[in-house]
Amino acid sequence: MVSITRKSMVLVGAVLNYFPISLISSYGNLLPYIDSYYHANRDNIHISVDPLWVISVWICTFIFGMIFTSPIERRVGIHCSIITGDILVSICVLGGYFAVKEPLTFTVVFGGVQGVFAGVVYSLIVKLLLQTMPDHGGLASGIMAAGPVLGAMLFLGVAYIVVNPHNEKPDLKFDKKVFFSNRNLISRVPYYFLVMGSITASFTLIGAAFMYYGSWKLIQEKEEEEGEEETIVTSNVTSRGELHSHTSSTDSGKCEVVPLNVTGNGAQEQERIPGRLRSFFCPKSSPKSEVKNSVSSRKIRSTKKPHAGVDASPWEAMKTLRFWLVWLAYITSNHTNFLHLNLYKQYGQRIIRDDKLFVTAGIISNAGLVIVQPLVGAASDRIGIRSTNVYLNAASCLFMCLMVVSLHTFPWVYMVLVVVENLGVSPHTLLFSLLGAYEFGKTHCASNMGLIRSGNLVLVLLEPLFVDAMVKAIGWDWLYITGGLASAVATLAIIALDWC
Repeated sequence: MVSITRKSMVLVGAVLNYFPISLISSYGNLLPYIDSYYHANRDNIHISVDPLWVISVWICTFIFGMIFTSPIERRVGIHCSIITGDILVSICVLGGYFAVKEPLTFTVVFGGVQGVFAGVVYSLIVKLLLQTMPDHGGLASGIMAAGPVLGAMLFLGVAYIVVNPHNEKPDLKFDKKVFFSNRNLISRVPYYFLVMGSITASFTLIGAAFMYYGSWKLIQEKEEEEGEEETIVTSNVTSRGELHSHTSSTDSGKCEVVPLNVTGNGAQEQERIPGRLRSFFCPKSSPKSEVKNSVSSRKIRSTKKPHAGVDASPWEAMKTLRFWLVWLAYITSNHTNFLHLNLYKQYGQRIIRDDKLFVTAGIISNAGLVIVQPLVGAASDRIGIRSTNVYLNAASCLFMCLMVVSLHTFPWVYMVLVVVENLGVSPHTLLFSLLGAYEFGKTHCASNMGLIRSGNLVLVLLEPLFVDAMVKAIGWDWLYITGGLASAVATLAIIALDWC
């Protein structure tokens, strides 16, 4: 009972600690406010930077933070690293109050620095969960994933209450964008970061306390058990060595066991020992046949191309066409994901001027994810991960194109499609993690997934440039259509896996 209580404390603490990650999950709702703030203060800005760069920089530095987590943890310990990371993430959010006045500073602090420490905290939370709940790591990680969803719902509501409590309409059109012109609304933008920084600090530090008090005893008990197991293994090896000294082999290859003085059950134990020793010291196959079988098996492994369900190292996977099809599908579908999550509000506010509707749609979308994500996992088990990927990417392509049509014909349909499309693109990482494990095995799953995601680093750095160029050249509608076309390419790439 005590163990269950401690594990529950760790799990609750993990959910609370995972809240900071959702700051970026809700950034698309915050983006129009920040864009309007910079437009209103454009004469006081020294270096102009598109606020869309914040999300791109955050994604890249988040990955770098994960890479450098292990050296930090070994130096200062896991609990100290989590608490320090939580404090620094909170400082970055609070610092947004000052940093938002300059776009470049805001991108570095809120995007870059926060991303590094968020990556460190995320990696350590997952590790601590696996240490304290090794038999239920998958379930615990799934429950922990509710953190960003619940956090995004909270941050969407807080942004609306703090920045636009009177539901002011974006009424200023400039350079193919729509901005808020209300001076009171614009002046409240920096205060959002003070409120969110306080909330972030409260949740993460409480979560860190829960994780510390829940896990330290469990980790200590686990280390003691591992020490006892090592002692038992060492004693068993020593016993086998002593038994081996009492055996001799005959010319026919059979073992002759010399009786031993065994304490305990006497004759009963002496009857058990010969059988064990015979199977242990006298294998049925000869050494020559073992060498022959080993060489032949290595030849088979070296000449056989890895196929779906067979473990493949990163180097072996990269030699296959299947890897590059999965890589292409991931990058193209990520373009759809990036456009929708970050620009659905800016795009829609050109026609629909009700800010409250977009906030409501965002909250409903995140609430729906709590139900949809487990269903996606269940669907992959039932109909296969390839089929699940095909259906969701094809649906995402259809809904993305319908959003363009509906915005100019039936705006209320656009709001419905915002929710539906969000449910389709949000399980993006989950889908491709499962697909990578299915195609290339679980042994090198993490490394293979890292390679699959490698192209995403370049993509997210090009996205702000691409969005700006597309909007200025051919407009918002065609930008969103590229998102639909990207999902179509991803769908075809996954279908092509059946012929590889």
